[in-house]
Amino acid sequence: MAEIRTPEQAYRDFCNGEQTAFDEIMDAFRQSLIYFLYGLVHDPDIAEDLAEDAFVELLVHRGRYRFQSSLKTFLFSVARHKAIDHIRREKRRNNVSFDEIIEQPASSEDIAAELAASIEAEKLRAAMADLPNDYRTAIHLLYIENLSYEEIARVMNKNKKQVDNLVYRAKGALRDKLGKDSLFEERLKKDS
Repeated sequence: MAEIRTPEQAYRDFCNGEQTAFDEIMDAFRQSLIYFLYGLVHDPDIAEDLAEDAFVELLVHRGRYRFQSSLKTFLFSVARHKAIDHIRREKRRNNVSFDEIIEQPASSEDIAAELAASIEAEKLRAAMADLPNDYRTAIHLLYIENLSYEEIARVMNKNKKQVDNLVYRAKGALRDKLGKDSLFEERLKKDS
């Protein structure tokens, strides 16, 4: 049976000349990276373009990733910076405030609506959309991407205590928005 390599090993192999190793990295992270970026830019096409830009960054600037964190953490950090740059460019182009762009509600036809299979999931999505951007990002990286607090801190350019505070406040805000009878209340309590 063939040994399954980690994304970090695949990247090492890619840097050493194995071109097909990069396909493994893209397969491992493409969908979750697009979903993460979609939460920031609220446009599936732009999210896909930004994800591709993050992968290109990994291809072109091979020496920037130094294996000090997981490849996923590095890639999500690069992608987040690309999304912020995109939002800032759009702000200048449209003369709209940064917060207004970040807080645009998701349409019913996009990825988030497809994932909202139940009324409770839709309530959660709505509650998440109302959270400040940093809260939403921290919760997404913790629960959807399963990153550690240290990895989230690297992606968000914050320290571990700041991430802990963001997650704590985000959970409190979600409890307030969803109410005590929510299906997610038990999970929020358990993780506190």
